[in-house]
Amino acid sequence: MVRFTRKIKKKFGLKMAPLVIILLFFLNTLYTSKTQTVHRTNFVIVGGTGDLARKYLWGSALTLFVENYNENQTFSFFAGARVSQTDGEKALIEILNGNKCERNDEKCEKLRPKFIENVKYVMLKYDENYTELCEKFRTDDRTKISTHQIFYLSIPSAAYQSASHSIHTHCRHEKISSTKVVLEKPFGLNKETAAKQADVISEHFRDDEVLRVDHYLAKSVSKQILNFRAKNREELDKLLNGQFVDRVEIVMKERIGNKGRLDFYDQTGVVRDVMQNHLTELVALVAMELPFNVSDYRMIEEYKLTLLQQIKPVGRDALLLGQYSRYMEEARNEIKNIDQSHLTPTFAAALLQINNPRWRRVPFILMSGKHMDERSSHIRILFREKEFCVSGCADGNSSFTKYPRQLVFQIGHGPVPSAGILVSKSLFNPSWPDTMKELPMTSKDSAIHGQSPGDFHYAVPVKDTPAYTMVIHDLYHNIKETFVTKTRMLLLWDIWDAVIQETSHIPPRLYKEYSPENLNFTVDGFKLRYMDQSHSMYARNIDKPAIKSMAVIPPLFRNKTLFCKPLKALINALASYIFRNAESSIRERKIFHIAFSGGNTPIILFKEILSSFPMFPWEETHVWQVDERCVSQKHKQSNFFSLHENLIKFTNIPYFNIHPMPVSFAGKICAVENKGSNLYEDMISHSIQAQKFDLILLGLGTDGHTASLFPGYIPAKKVERLVALTKSKIEGSFDRMSLLPPLINKAREVTVLVTGKEKHSILQTISDINLTNKQYPITYVSPVAGNISWFIDMDAWLGH
Repeated sequence: MVRFTRKIKKKFGLKMAPLVIILLFFLNTLYTSKTQTVHRTNFVIVGGTGDLARKYLWGSALTLFVENYNENQTFSFFAGARVSQTDGEKALIEILNGNKCERNDEKCEKLRPKFIENVKYVMLKYDENYTELCEKFRTDDRTKISTHQIFYLSIPSAAYQSASHSIHTHCRHEKISSTKVVLEKPFGLNKETAAKQADVISEHFRDDEVLRVDHYLAKSVSKQILNFRAKNREELDKLLNGQFVDRVEIVMKERIGNKGRLDFYDQTGVVRDVMQNHLTELVALVAMELPFNVSDYRMIEEYKLTLLQQIKPVGRDALLLGQYSRYMEEARNEIKNIDQSHLTPTFAAALLQINNPRWRRVPFILMSGKHMDERSSHIRILFREKEFCVSGCADGNSSFTKYPRQLVFQIGHGPVPSAGILVSKSLFNPSWPDTMKELPMTSKDSAIHGQSPGDFHYAVPVKDTPAYTMVIHDLYHNIKETFVTKTRMLLLWDIWDAVIQETSHIPPRLYKEYSPENLNFTVDGFKLRYMDQSHSMYARNIDKPAIKSMAVIPPLFRNKTLFCKPLKALINALASYIFRNAESSIRERKIFHIAFSGGNTPIILFKEILSSFPMFPWEETHVWQVDERCVSQKHKQSNFFSLHENLIKFTNIPYFNIHPMPVSFAGKICAVENKGSNLYEDMISHSIQAQKFDLILLGLGTDGHTASLFPGYIPAKKVERLVALTKSKIEGSFDRMSLLPPLINKAREVTVLVTGKEKHSILQTISDINLTNKQYPITYVSPVAGNISWFIDMDAWLGH
């Protein structure tokens, strides 16, 4: 450069030299810009007006555009969906208008209008629509242009086959430099379907062209795990093994439930949705052997695969399942087919074992759940206490370390101010990667993971980029660590496939939203068990001989939920069940309609409700009768008399919320001409939306009758009555008025309370789930879209 400048000065003189140099520099820049290759990226989001695109993808696309757009890197974005052009454009404009720049981001504010200008809607309903779209990618005839296309399939996985076929058929041509197809989970529902899905995609695209998203790998702290391990290689290599590590916890707790996505969740459940992928990927990040170069993607992938091959398949006794109590209610309101909904786990805890010298003795406990008591995602490595302090100890001599020693990767939320890495000061003094900054620990909580905030070293990523923004960034820049390879995906299924299939017919333990104390569990060797063993479990399939002998308490009775306990505990469980349903109904519909059967058994239930649930929402509750004897309401045999004397008069229920059956009318009792049953039908139809009771309590007679439907009852075929007068075949008994099966079966919840050893024989008789017989009217009770639960005491079950 110096020689060149001297030559210019010599040839053109000292005064002209600077002008000549500037001119030459400008001509060189102009020439370079004319000859430099322009990179164009066509980014197509298939499903571009859907929930994922709306919440995450378009905001991330804006960030990508702002960070990378220039005259040599251009973008065209397309939102593809099945709706019409008009409806699609309207939806897209609404989404884009909702994507705002960060405050004081002048560059974003300047480029955002250009970004919106470069986003178009295209209808992708038919195969020919892909032809029309991809013809637009051929329009530029410049030779120095490199066109790249990305198809992000934000659609149900069942549509991957047709979409990939259309993309391959219509969107590959000589002007395209590269093609990427991006897939969202679920990657199959088991190993077989995952392999088939991969094979279908492989018919059209090479493995390096297919990118499977696991957004947990894109979270800012997840991306720092290997960097942190490398920075502290010497210390951690000595500590991370069975000699020092007591256990590793990998947790993802959420406050939200599944409302709005139950159709998806019924197909997957929490194990497929979170544990088989996100949480097991985190296991690999903390447990894999550390490569010499943590920037070498191929080496990282090789070490991950090795670790995953060393994880034993999860055993049945190492998996616990739960379902939040309102799940079935949400399912009935949201999806058509709820046959399998009671089997869907919304909580799971599992224990993984790694069969290698480093981790052989260490349990890896994975846990995830919806409607938990907090929102937190973290990896927590707890170390054994081996050091005994004899003298000069801060917490007193002759004691082990007072506080636990732990290393925590707080992936998201939780008790800390921001996602970051926490190291107990009693463990070691960490070195931080350049991409992290240490902060003083402050927290609204007095304890974080069992320790005082001041007991931790704490650092956070310098830049906390949202996960999907990082997914889109890595996708564009061809950074592969964020994505799951086909081989790794299948290895993940090897760990979980068998236990998912084995537990698919075992309904999970119910738990209360935001207060799931009954899910507390203990680690027993390499097995897990709930600490509270009193909960009545239930299963889909029942061994019929076992029921007939009553030798065991099966999980279901007549293929429905079974609660079988001693009488006192059973009544408490039923009272609690009613209370929870009342709260749920009032929260969702502002009202609770319950119908009580007559008889002596409900009296002990009434007393339990009054004593154990003083806050029962009586003011929003409407009380109805399931059946009534044809007697005056003042008669001691009247069901309403019993209901009033044992329950109603002790509550603050409004008078107009009480609905006795009109058996006594104008001085006449159950007179046909009075049409009392018709009147009660009209009252129900007027007061209860769609005639759906929130809960109906039934009993069971020794002869199989329920309500006041006695043996020999045959449902009417032509006229669907809801209420009717019935005749008792018991000598000396009164005639009755009763709700009929067509009405009972509309209820959201039906409970059947059975007590006393004299009911043992009838329980054996009706235990056959295929039995529907006029001799046993209880067999006609089968809610159309609701749930039925059997509450049977031990005397009735065992017969003594």
